[in-house]
Amino acid sequence: MVIDNHLMPDGEAPYDDWADLYDKVYAYLNYDIGFYLSQAEASAGPVLELGCGTGRIALSLADAGFSVTGVDISPRMIAKANGKAATLGLGSKAQFIAGDMVDFDAGGGFGLVCFPFRSFQSMLEVEDQREALENAAAQLREGGLLALDTFAPDMEQLGDRRDEAIPFHIRDVEQPNGGNIVVWGQNLWDGLSQVNSARLIVEELDANGLSVARHFRDFDLRYTFRYEMEHLLELSGFTLEAVYGDFDGGEVTEQSDDLVWIARKTS
Repeated sequence: MVIDNHLMPDGEAPYDDWADLYDKVYAYLNYDIGFYLSQAEASAGPVLELGCGTGRIALSLADAGFSVTGVDISPRMIAKANGKAATLGLGSKAQFIAGDMVDFDAGGGFGLVCFPFRSFQSMLEVEDQREALENAAAQLREGGLLALDTFAPDMEQLGDRRDEAIPFHIRDVEQPNGGNIVVWGQNLWDGLSQVNSARLIVEELDANGLSVARHFRDFDLRYTFRYEMEHLLELSGFTLEAVYGDFDGGEVTEQSDDLVWIARKTS
């Protein structure tokens, strides 16, 4: 069995170490695609995705006929996304560029800017959050839409110190080759900064259930509470149109895992 504990090799950009593993771990993930497709339709495009990873959302939108530009801080993620676009014959609809969502200038004129799959939470300072939202507004045409999703903070879960010492099971992910991936997690919550330092332990099993590799991936996410985000949006040039507790437009409740946001660039 291969043990991969090289979390951030020197010379790599943030999330470069995820590039070869990301699509395997999130092979199950499709429940948010319909929401972002509906926002692309409402805005009529084109679409700018900030924090695009390997292109999961952007390629789905491109396949539906929208022109999409994807930006990610990881050049290796971008290389994966461009390779997938070429393989799928979507290179004319989807382009992927390495850059920082805080200040990347994609030329403006977009109908929709989106931060799917909690990519907004990768910014750990309020100043960076403000700059990213202001940059999103600058990239939108007048009346353009902003869509994003964030974790709904669960203080009982985040504050459970047992999760720092004892890994907890997150999910099993079946693989196309008949194998399986088992994902475990650990959390260290800092209530002062609202930053959760997470570790994922990813174990790859072959078709016979034998462990062939184990990977450790560390990353930090800043949690933003509902009304804090509402103020951030207003201060950054947006008018909030809706906040949902799931991707089907459900009400925000104490049981909500996600906060799903739609805002419009303020005239």
